[in-house]
Amino acid sequence: MRLGVAARDLMTGRAPQRFASQTATRGEPVIGPPPPRPAPQVKESDITWRTPPPLANTGIPIHSIYNTGPAPPKFDVELLEKLNAEYADKPLVPQAPKYDAESLTRNGRRRTLWVHNMVDLAAKRTLEIGCGNGYEVWHVGEHLAADAYGVDVTEYGPWEVLSGDRVHFACADMTVDNPFSEDFFDRIMSFTVWEHVLHPYKLLEETYRVLKPGGLAWINANLYPGPRASHRYRDIYFPWPHLLFTDEVIREWDVKHGRKERGSAWVNRLSWYHYQYYFDRLGFRIRHLQYTQTPLDEDFYQRFEDVLGRFPRWDLTKDFFVAVLEKPA
Repeated sequence: MRLGVAARDLMTGRAPQRFASQTATRGEPVIGPPPPRPAPQVKESDITWRTPPPLANTGIPIHSIYNTGPAPPKFDVELLEKLNAEYADKPLVPQAPKYDAESLTRNGRRRTLWVHNMVDLAAKRTLEIGCGNGYEVWHVGEHLAADAYGVDVTEYGPWEVLSGDRVHFACADMTVDNPFSEDFFDRIMSFTVWEHVLHPYKLLEETYRVLKPGGLAWINANLYPGPRASHRYRDIYFPWPHLLFTDEVIREWDVKHGRKERGSAWVNRLSWYHYQYYFDRLGFRIRHLQYTQTPLDEDFYQRFEDVLGRFPRWDLTKDFFVAVLEKPA
């Protein structure tokens, strides 16, 4: 429509119009439809109020289009144990990740190549946010001739051994005291860390700040409504326990079985829509986006729709996303 108006103005010599959705600059008027006229103001004293007829059945429902059925179950330790027994032979995650040195080294190689084959880390100044033990940082510096940095809020033992001319580690919270200067990194990567961040938007803001114009950030994160976001799939076998049970119930279950009180692993509650909004607000361009999905367990969903139905079904199937973000040059 606007292109047609602009073409008409050009042909007829008329001055171009500004539309109401456009922002005027330097005091220029905005031309558009007039605002709606306010309705006449009526005072309570302007009306002669009549009393309604006597009502005997106030608040008593006569008919509803929904048959809500019996009351929902009580989401207590007893129900948690019952569901866990049902899913013991079909766990949500059949084989949980391992964290021994051999597995960490192997996963470090796999992760390094995963990111490198998408955003090219070779000879790039690269930062891993939430680097943990630091194996990926070491691989990037050792095998890709990159100037590799890792940052984490916890210092890990392997850092001292893995550090070198091209491998650097810092124990810092970037949302509180960012140790890196503006426009410092060519590449930034992060593996399943953002869901554990207390101030995720602030960390994205700092990520944008330290990334060079034209640089790329590779982020892999777990989404809160997904089936695995509780991080308890080693011992809780059914999906969405964090949406169904409170942390208090899960802690009570831990104590009952002689484990340390954990509840659900601490995660923020970001869905993909939050991330998308944050990326756009900061000015990131999404260069690539993909999801790791788990098919909806329809029978389980129907049993607990009173709770699970509060979330979009699309969200309930998305466990992780991988996004490649560009800071515009």
